[in-house]
Amino acid sequence: MIRLRIDPRSLEFAPCFVALTVFAEEDLPLNGVPGRIDKLLGKEASRQIEAGNLSGAWESQALLATRGRIEPRYVLFAGLGLLRRITVSSLSVRIEEIVQRMLKFSTRDIAMDVFHSGKSRVRYENLASETLSGAVRGVENCPYDVNITVCEPEPSRYNELVAVAEKNVFRRREGRELSVEIIV
Repeated sequence: MIRLRIDPRSLEFAPCFVALTVFAEEDLPLNGVPGRIDKLLGKEASRQIEAGNLSGAWESQALLATRGRIEPRYVLFAGLGLLRRITVSSLSVRIEEIVQRMLKFSTRDIAMDVFHSGKSRVRYENLASETLSGAVRGVENCPYDVNITVCEPEPSRYNELVAVAEKNVFRRREGRELSVEIIV
């Protein structure tokens, strides 16, 4: 079973094993959710960037232990590439691939936020739809139950995310069992 949870809390408060936060190359230095998480982790991701171990390039990733500073046990900072090359369909595919890599480590509880760069003109609803679709496709062939929590603390965006989640669940074709939980 795939359990999809829509949570109004910030990513740092999501009860999960691994939190996923993604960013584009143009989002350096880290800002938004990745920047906030980085600050809470004592700027460890920024140190990885300065050392050349992490960038916003596609497939650039750093898995950092949180050591109890935030609710998730680990945070995966993942680059998506150049913003001008990220389309809504490529975002979905990239999220799917990142989630599949996370499953190789037997991750059963994943939390994430919807990627939205201040430099992008794509509507939030489209970004949310592709993020959810990619995450769900990423776990479809997993042999064990997986929980995916998508966080959105902004009230107006949260309502959009709930609507997108409901559409995705009800339009879903036959396949793996999927439930959606809306946390209020």
